[in-house]
Amino acid sequence: MKKLLLFLGCLFLSNNYGKAQIFIHTSQIEAFHNLMSYVEEKAGGKLLVKNANEIELQTAFDKNSNDSKLNVLIDSLLTSSAQYFPQIIENVNARLSSEKVAKGIEAYKVAFTILPDFCINMTAGMPETWVKYWNNEHRKRVENTITELNANIEEVLENIKSELKLLLPDEINMNAEVNIHIVVDGNRGGYQFDNHILMDIIYGDLTDFSLFISVLKHEMHHAFYRKWLERFANKERNKVNNLLYKYQSSFIFEGVSQRLDSEAYGYEHKQLYENKELINELFDEWVTLFRALKGDSSETVISTYQETMYEKAIELGKKYYLDKNYRPYAHYLLSFHIYNLIFEVAGQEKLKYVIENPDKLLLAYNAVHTDSMIVPLIPDDIVRIWQENFK
Repeated sequence: MKKLLLFLGCLFLSNNYGKAQIFIHTSQIEAFHNLMSYVEEKAGGKLLVKNANEIELQTAFDKNSNDSKLNVLIDSLLTSSAQYFPQIIENVNARLSSEKVAKGIEAYKVAFTILPDFCINMTAGMPETWVKYWNNEHRKRVENTITELNANIEEVLENIKSELKLLLPDEINMNAEVNIHIVVDGNRGGYQFDNHILMDIIYGDLTDFSLFISVLKHEMHHAFYRKWLERFANKERNKVNNLLYKYQSSFIFEGVSQRLDSEAYGYEHKQLYENKELINELFDEWVTLFRALKGDSSETVISTYQETMYEKAIELGKKYYLDKNYRPYAHYLLSFHIYNLIFEVAGQEKLKYVIENPDKLLLAYNAVHTDSMIVPLIPDDIVRIWQENFK
C-alpha cells in the first residue's frame, strides 16, 4: 500500500508535458484504497460478497453510520470522485428497501456504509465489483499499469500526439489542457467530458497497458475534436434538428476515434463489426430514423428512439452474440466502416478532408462506394438531410 501511495503521489506531479497541458490524476485510487482497507479492517477479515434482507441492511447502515472514521474516508473518496465524473455519479442508485432508494452521491454513501457487512443492490453491481477487486490480484495489476505509464510518460504522450494529428483538423490547438483521471469505480470504462477524460481501470482489461493506451488515445481524440466541432454545434437549429445534430456528432466522434483503438478489440468484438447481417439491420434502422425525423411527428420519433435505443442494442447483442454483454449501435459500427473505407479507398488526404468537413462525410463515402463494401450505398435523401443540418 505504501508503495502504491508513493507512486500515485509522484504521478500527478510529473506530467505537465512540455507545452501540451496534459495532467494525469490518480488521487481517487488512493482515496478508494484507503477506504477499502478500513472497510476490510472493520469487517474483521477478508471482505465477502454477502447480500441481506431489508431489515439486515437497515441495521448495518444504522450501526456503521456512527463510525466517524468511516464517514471521513467515504467523504474523502466522494470529494475526489465527484469533481472527475459528476455525470456518472448522478446516474447511480442504491436500493436499501422496496421504498428507499438513494441516488447519486448519497447512493455511494449508503453502499460504502453497509459494505463492512453486506453488498447492497446498486447500479452495475458495484459493491460486489469493489469486493472482488479488493480480494484479487487486480490491485497489483492496477499498480503496475500506473507505474509503467509513469515510467514511459514522455514517450507515450509523444506517440499519442503524433497519432492524433493524423485524425484531427490541422488548425486544432494541441496545447490545450487535458485532464486524465485514472480511477477505480465500477460504473464506466473510458469516458470523456469537456477537457476531462475518465479511465476506470477496476476491470481487468484496462490494466493491459497496450489496451489502456488505445482507449486513452480514443478518449483524448474526443477531447480535442469535440472542442473544434463546437463551431457546428453553435448553429441555430430547432429542437428536432438540434437532437439530430447531437446524434450526428456521436457518429462523427466515434467513427474517427475508433481508428485509434479498433486494433485492440477482442476477437468477438471484431467479428461483430464484420457481421453483414447486423450491419444491414443497423443501416436500415439508421436510414429509417433520419427519414422519420423529417416527418410530422419528428419530436415523438426521436424521443422514442432515445428511450429505446439502449434496449434495442441489448436485443441486437443477444441476437448476434448470445449471452454476450455487448451492445451494437449504429453510431459505432456504421461510422467505423464509413471512415475506414474512405481511408482504405481514397487514402489519408480524403480521410483528413472529411474530418475537417464532416458535412461532406456521406457524400464522400458514396463517391468511393463499391458493391463489395459492408455498408450499403447511402440514399440521396439521407445524404441531403445530413448535409443540411450543418448549414
